[in-house]
Amino acid sequence: MQEQNTFSSVQIEKENSAMQTVNTNASDPNVRPRDPKYILNIEGIEHQWHKDTITTEEIAKLGGWVGEGVIEIDADNVERTLAPGEVIKLKPGQGFAKKVKWKRGDSLFDTRLTNEMQHLQGHFKTQIIQDGSWFLIKDYPLPVGWSLRQADIAFRAQPDYPGTPPYGFWVPTGLRFNGAMPGNYQDTVTDTPPFPGQWGMFSWAPDQWRPSSDIGAGFNLLNFALSFAVRLGEGA
Repeated sequence: MQEQNTFSSVQIEKENSAMQTVNTNASDPNVRPRDPKYILNIEGIEHQWHKDTITTEEIAKLGGWVGEGVIEIDADNVERTLAPGEVIKLKPGQGFAKKVKWKRGDSLFDTRLTNEMQHLQGHFKTQIIQDGSWFLIKDYPLPVGWSLRQADIAFRAQPDYPGTPPYGFWVPTGLRFNGAMPGNYQDTVTDTPPFPGQWGMFSWAPDQWRPSSDIGAGFNLLNFALSFAVRLGEGA
């Protein structure tokens, strides 16, 4: 099994006891009518689970990375590669179980970024540059009132993307609206894109974020990039 470096967080919690558990398979000894129902949060997407156990393959299938292998990371950041067919017993605690993570191969993360790049290129007619998890849109149009009519805009996918939504976008330092410094904006930042130039940063996050392993079925970086126009349309 291949150990890689991209993480997919899986949080296990016990649902409200007032909810009724549905027996989906009466012949399965692990499923009893009054067993607690679990919620597995995989890459920001909640999955209901009706059994006290889950296998390596079931985790991978829920996470959308079938065949990539699974590595368990406990609360102390101790890693353990799960064997094919291994059965993991879910252990809810007082309301919440201790957080358990599983990570997958980073080939899926790289593939997702490649698909995101193609998605961006399919919409924007200007040049798109990718450097790792960073993206640069050349000559993004700005509304009237800004000190530039077009600006290069950079942004990035977070390490746990798409479970973790993107945050912030970077513009050339000195951008002003009718001569005024815009709000929620830093003109000088230490966390800068890997692209030439001086960069300032807008604090900006999606209002909603419903990702999917299928880039076309959920929110993606194109949605995020298009939202820049909303912030820029607000002016200062």
